[in-house]
Amino acid sequence: MSVPRGAGTGILSERGQSTLMGMVLLIGMVAAGSLGLFLIAGDAITGAEHQSEQERIEQAFIELSNSISSSAASGDVSQSMELHAGKQGAIAHHDSATYKVWTQNYNKTNSTMVANGSIGTIEYEDDDGTKIAYEGGAVFRETGRQTRVLSSPPLDYNHETSTLSFPVFGLTEDKTINSGDITIKQTNVDREPTNYIQNDHVFVEIHSEYCRGWQQYFVEQAGDTTLQEPCYGGENEEGTVKVRLGYDDISNAFTSGVAVPSEDNINDKKNTFDDISTGKQYQPMDGTILQLTDDFENGSAEQIDGTGTYTAGEYYADELIDPNLNFDLSDGDAVLAVDGDVRIDSGGISVSNCGPSGENQLKIYVEGDFTMSKGEVQPNCGGDGGVETIQVYGMSTTGIDFHSNPTFNGLIYAASDKDPADDDFSGWPVEGTKNRDDNYQLNFQGANEFKGSVVVHSINTDSNLKGVDDVTPEDDAVIEPIPDGYAPAPQLTYLNLAEYEIEIKND
Repeated sequence: MSVPRGAGTGILSERGQSTLMGMVLLIGMVAAGSLGLFLIAGDAITGAEHQSEQERIEQAFIELSNSISSSAASGDVSQSMELHAGKQGAIAHHDSATYKVWTQNYNKTNSTMVANGSIGTIEYEDDDGTKIAYEGGAVFRETGRQTRVLSSPPLDYNHETSTLSFPVFGLTEDKTINSGDITIKQTNVDREPTNYIQNDHVFVEIHSEYCRGWQQYFVEQAGDTTLQEPCYGGENEEGTVKVRLGYDDISNAFTSGVAVPSEDNINDKKNTFDDISTGKQYQPMDGTILQLTDDFENGSAEQIDGTGTYTAGEYYADELIDPNLNFDLSDGDAVLAVDGDVRIDSGGISVSNCGPSGENQLKIYVEGDFTMSKGEVQPNCGGDGGVETIQVYGMSTTGIDFHSNPTFNGLIYAASDKDPADDDFSGWPVEGTKNRDDNYQLNFQGANEFKGSVVVHSINTDSNLKGVDDVTPEDDAVIEPIPDGYAPAPQLTYLNLAEYEIEIKND
């Protein structure tokens, strides 16, 4: 059978068209996919470039901070550097932030202003609202929701001399600083005489848009107990942080039987105490205890209700009313954080099996009051457990009361800078106690059996008091009141403060 001319050619052409269409569609699909990949890759590249740009600016501001510090140290010798501050540049403000520094003695009868003035700020703002800022020697990154310290201010603390050096950097004028080569020069320096501040506190107050960065720095460097008023939510104006430095070394707190700021703070009708240390102001542990109870409540600490036997570990209780607790410390220390009061009218808190050499300890941190009328708080470790075995730590507002015939064998630390004469403080009232003088933080009444050491603001004793034996821990006992991660503020004796005026200009 013959095939008509042209018939075979027509069939082949249709197949060829189908193949061609398929190839076109395939190429189109590949092209579309490639375009999508290019768009995704383009977005990723743009994001990476943006992040890289911010990192370059952050590094440039850190270098700027170093150059300004070098300029202050070298006097009137100019410093040069290349500043990368994006296309829009940076804005210099000579008075956008302010500071105050003053000293105050422990009983608040003498306050001396050391210095106050403006702090210079150089600020870069990205299109997404992120700000990179140099301020007072520090560099901060502010997103609106979080402030991060990129470079710490050049505050220097010398442990050997107990000296704090605080340089303050101001700028000569408000101006725009463009990217490119810049010159940095110190135009003036005003050095305050060295202040001798032993037994005084140093207060620093900073008002700034970057207040949270300053707060973060002070808390990380000097400990959470240094914070007097936070940037927001405190009594200060919003955007103002207030910190306090200059306490006696807390590690020496129990070197005497009784430690109070002044001998006027003891009303002792029977000359009860043999070993009294005065003239020192130990730091309140309010910040430490508040943070500790919060961490224990919301962390991995075991919640307890006031009865039972427990081993080494971390524990939390809302309050302890008539507890009956025993801690077996065979395997190590136990730490108990109490959000409210500890009130012992019977039962008590005991410790057994204090370790091979009696070195293990129970530490109790109390936000509320600590009172005993009966019952016992003492170790039952044979001859191995000393008065350091049980340690009770309270806040500056913690009222402590021993009345009737309780037994306490341990250490108490509730340092306070409160003063009943202050309008905003009404003393240390303790619920459920009688004949208590609330102008004194610690009251001994009745037939107490007390053996140990105390650090408090003030003590009142009853005329019928008996059975109080103020003793210190053994010489080889290791007392660490502050848990890891809650470092105390440094001890200060001298304060050096210098105000530098810096000129910055584009070349």
